[in-house]
Amino acid sequence: MDLAILFWFYKEEEICLNRLQLLRKYNPKVKIFGLYGGDKNKAGLFKKKLSKYLDDFYICPYKSSNWKWINGDLVLLRWYQDHGKNLDWDSIAVVQWDMLIFKSIKKLFPKIKKNEIFLSGLKYLDKKTEAKWDWVQPGSSERINFLRFMKYIKTSYNYTKKPLVSLFILQVFPKIFFKNYLKVKNRLIGMLEYKIPTYAKIFKLNFYRKDFGVCWFE
Repeated sequence: MDLAILFWFYKEEEICLNRLQLLRKYNPKVKIFGLYGGDKNKAGLFKKKLSKYLDDFYICPYKSSNWKWINGDLVLLRWYQDHGKNLDWDSIAVVQWDMLIFKSIKKLFPKIKKNEIFLSGLKYLDKKTEAKWDWVQPGSSERINFLRFMKYIKTSYNYTKKPLVSLFILQVFPKIFFKNYLKVKNRLIGMLEYKIPTYAKIFKLNFYRKDFGVCWFE
């Protein structure tokens, strides 16, 4: 199984350089693709500084930095649709710009299979999380969006179970996830930390389980 890395970055070029050098040190034979999601006017600076350590460099065309931050799932999907589907990989580990990794990605996920997906902090939404988590919390500004999402997946996919939730820290996506996600008609409904795991469940993907010590609440 060809496990590659997608290094996703948008600011702090010196930190990006340091993290990328570490990634390359511990993954000398792993393909590392670059996804730049920052200001287009600064893309040349990042490309000049980081290209030595990357096998590919893609610039996300969406303009709003805040929109790209909130809608990371759609940024990743755009990368796949425009560019990533033509690159050579089976699964992609998404490593964000400020993450420190001191080990080979293949050693971190030693038994992951071709069409399995890994999501940090994966669990079903429970009452405690629903009461405290801003993205779904009753009375929060995001609650309406969550309820619209639940209605949408019930209507479109007959999904009536509890939603799955995760924390977008470290992920591994198989190609099949993106292929299926492209078929979702309204991808703007919902927030990525419950959208991605719940859609993965709807797509009947198998989840790779590993505890990295992710805490939901301090």
